[in-house]
Amino acid sequence: PWTVSRVELSVPDGRVDVWVGHPKRTRFACPDCERELSVYDHADERAWRHLDSCAFLTYLHACPPRVDCPEHGVRQVRLPWAEPHARFTTLFERLAIDVLTACDVAAAAGLLRVSWDEAWHLMDRAVARGLAAKPLATPAHVGVDEKAAGKGQDYITVISDLDAGTVEYVADERRQASLDGYFEKFTPEQRKQIKAVAMDMWEPFATSTREHLTDPDSKIVFDRYHLMGYLTTAVDTVRKTENKALAAAGDKSLAGSKYLWLYSAENLPERHRDRFAALRAGDLRTARAWAIKESLRHFWSYKRRGWAAKHFKRWYF
Repeated sequence: PWTVSRVELSVPDGRVDVWVGHPKRTRFACPDCERELSVYDHADERAWRHLDSCAFLTYLHACPPRVDCPEHGVRQVRLPWAEPHARFTTLFERLAIDVLTACDVAAAAGLLRVSWDEAWHLMDRAVARGLAAKPLATPAHVGVDEKAAGKGQDYITVISDLDAGTVEYVADERRQASLDGYFEKFTPEQRKQIKAVAMDMWEPFATSTREHLTDPDSKIVFDRYHLMGYLTTAVDTVRKTENKALAAAGDKSLAGSKYLWLYSAENLPERHRDRFAALRAGDLRTARAWAIKESLRHFWSYKRRGWAAKHFKRWYF
């Protein structure tokens, strides 16, 4: 029932404003029960950013009608061009999502001619719509990771379904409460379906898992990336100590070798292979530490639990 009642063009501002209205005695549906009712009154005029017209910023203006439903009371009707509480039309939001998926927020804000905050608002709304449409399912294998958000020590916690390869939940910071919020979406019975939770060795994540899952210690899996990272750091610690002792005795064999020990065997550049082979052949504690680290790497190649357990025992003991 909507028609254009007025259009204003401002060339200096590069802007087009369009007012829309409806005929008298138009009936609208209650947004809760779809019952058609006569107009009770109108809310204050609002404006929505619309798709540009000939490169001019375009805004729709309207006074949204309200109906007085016998069951639900006074309600503002749904508008065909925008979702409730939106500041942009649906068509503009669809364009914004396409732009945001193609570039970063700063670039998208420039292309869309919106502020940084508005670009983030558009993205937040898109994510909220996607999550609302997604059925709640309990993943069998959950991945928990923290990601740096911007500069400094700002982090977000990202929870994924490792089987489906989808992000299921995002929370601010990397606290226990960040993971608690995800687990608390499910009933205790639903949480029993979770078979494993992969994470780094961040204690708040492990604490949350122990508080929400049954038999949690058998389900906590420290991921390979972070475990190997700790072992690589340990190798470097051994190298530093040994290099200092050797240098004091006039032996510079470990000098300049730091990055050689950070490689895995298969990733070592060809130009370093001869020197690294000579270092490994020597009686160096660093070489032994590196070999211990590399031996554990084979742990993840086993397909059977028993074989993996035997390998780990041989490696550890």
